[in-house]
Amino acid sequence: MIAPKRSQILLLFVGVLLITVFGVFSPATESCGYHAEAYQGLVLSHLSQELETTGLIGRVHGAAASSQLFVMSVRDPQNFFNYHHFSLLTQDATTLKALKQVKRHDRICIQGEFLPNPSPQKHIRVRSLQVLSPWSGLAKFPAYQRDPKVPEELKTQTHFVGKVHAIGADGRILVVEYKDRVLPIFVTSTAYTQDLFRGDIIRIAYQIQARPHQPTHLNLDLNANPPLEVLDRMADWHGQQKRLTGQLVKFPQSPQIKFDVYAMEVETQGVKRYFTLVNFDDIPEFEKIRTKLAKIWQDHQDTATSGRNMLINPEFTIEAIGQANVVSPAQANPQILLERAEDIQLKV
Repeated sequence: MIAPKRSQILLLFVGVLLITVFGVFSPATESCGYHAEAYQGLVLSHLSQELETTGLIGRVHGAAASSQLFVMSVRDPQNFFNYHHFSLLTQDATTLKALKQVKRHDRICIQGEFLPNPSPQKHIRVRSLQVLSPWSGLAKFPAYQRDPKVPEELKTQTHFVGKVHAIGADGRILVVEYKDRVLPIFVTSTAYTQDLFRGDIIRIAYQIQARPHQPTHLNLDLNANPPLEVLDRMADWHGQQKRLTGQLVKFPQSPQIKFDVYAMEVETQGVKRYFTLVNFDDIPEFEKIRTKLAKIWQDHQDTATSGRNMLINPEFTIEAIGQANVVSPAQANPQILLERAEDIQLKV
């Protein structure tokens, strides 16, 4: 019979031996390590490997906790304009709680797996989430409160006038905005969507999908005539000289841009669009434009308030004269090309 003291020493030795063996033969997993080569070209098989092992790293593109709509952007490290948006979902209560706390532009690391859904919009089932660097650009302002009436309106209506929020995959991916809600549309035929531009004002006939319950997904009602009608095409604005009036908008500096971006909210057929105010041809003049807009903003900052993904000042308007610039169906916002700072005036 082994003496108690010798038995304890033997158990300790065996424990150390097991730890050593498993330490040698078990692969060490580096949690949330960024491997640039895995993101080059955004090859889905490489991204999937990261997702299922050390974690996929990107930034929150959009987060609406009330409707459980979460989207993450992953970019090619060698090409800023090459990116994928991935829809995030989870069945785990702890992970869902973490998702509901993320904000736009937060840099996050997720582990999970791609889902085999029928849409070209890739979905990820998230098993774990870590916020690597939060973004605080809107931290000084109260959180934006979404219109609580919209979900019920969608249930009682069969059509609405809204705006194209995102378009991709030759029309197979369509996301629309109705008031302050962002709604994915399941596209079975691209006949009505292939020529759309982001920012197009559309009348859409729809049916609500039975699943998922959140976020709300819509189907085009193909029995309507027509299921989708473009009321104001964004591409038709390109190159036109415009005199626009609207409220001043500020997109605070984010990790993707070097400075605050100023824009104006312009309403067309009851739908709000946001035109960024720029000058790409004369950098010194562009600096004057940004300085002028920053001063107008600072002089009235006490009345600024939170928008859905920006700041807006509803207490005054500005007028801008310039050429509309819309060069891509996926362009984030249409632009007004200003020649000089005097092309912007504060309206009183």
